[in-house]
Amino acid sequence: MPSCKLHLPDSLLGWLHLLILTYAIFIILSHWRQRRPQNRLRAAPIPHPPGPDPSKQDQADLAIDIPGPRLPYNETTLVALITEIYRTYQKLNYITPDELIWPPAEGAGHAINEPLCAALHLDPAVISLMKRLPYPLTSRLAETVPITPLSRAFVYLEDEEIRGGRDPKRYGHVDELRGDVLRPHEIALSCFADEGECLVLDVEENTIRVWEWDGLPPSGDDATDLRAYHAHHAPTFLSEHLEKLRALQMIPCGHSGARGYWVLDSGEVYPRIKRTLQEQYGWPYDFRAAEWKAASEETWERLLRFDPAF
Repeated sequence: MPSCKLHLPDSLLGWLHLLILTYAIFIILSHWRQRRPQNRLRAAPIPHPPGPDPSKQDQADLAIDIPGPRLPYNETTLVALITEIYRTYQKLNYITPDELIWPPAEGAGHAINEPLCAALHLDPAVISLMKRLPYPLTSRLAETVPITPLSRAFVYLEDEEIRGGRDPKRYGHVDELRGDVLRPHEIALSCFADEGECLVLDVEENTIRVWEWDGLPPSGDDATDLRAYHAHHAPTFLSEHLEKLRALQMIPCGHSGARGYWVLDSGEVYPRIKRTLQEQYGWPYDFRAAEWKAASEETWERLLRFDPAF
């Protein structure tokens, strides 16, 4: 059996080399032992939640765009919203009480020319709504009191307005009226003011379309143009108009010589009148309506001086 012999250094230099090698091995082993517990105790990385699956995200976006069924048309809801809009105009002294005709508190509403409505093939729901709406006193007055910044109200107490409401784009112009522009279940709530816009309510869809005078290229068929406009949910559309009034995002001016609306980009007049209504007259929750009514004409006269057009 072969034997293993241990060879030791036979000189001082050899012993020195052996000592240095032994010390180096000791340092390496000591360092290695210190690192092993740290590696075992190191915290595990925090897992990140998986990102959304692109295909599923696309499906979710498509689901948002899919229109759901709308609530059916409710005449009482529409009448209540339009009534509240007119009452807000009265509070702001844009329309005075003697400039409006309200439907009778009892009975079926206003007396309108129902035989004419039938001859024009109006839907019974449209006729019923006509009888329950508030109106400016006359169509001549309505022409001077925009009901929206770009339109004026129809007054369906007058026969000419009933006829004109079936072709609102030509009404008031020299062109002959057409009877088939609006469908029987559609009613023009407002008429173009200075080639502005017309609000058309569809009582079957429960929608309102904002028909702009020059918003689309002429196709030769106004009915087709009307259908190309977005159909807004009618109660939501009217509610948003009402909230803009309450928030003073648009302020109706009741000055006798300058009926209209002031909005954010209307120059210096808008912030001044908004601050006046809120800080001096407590709009909307502590509104001093009687004081504003007494001072509004003079206030508008003073503030309109800041507008270069006056």
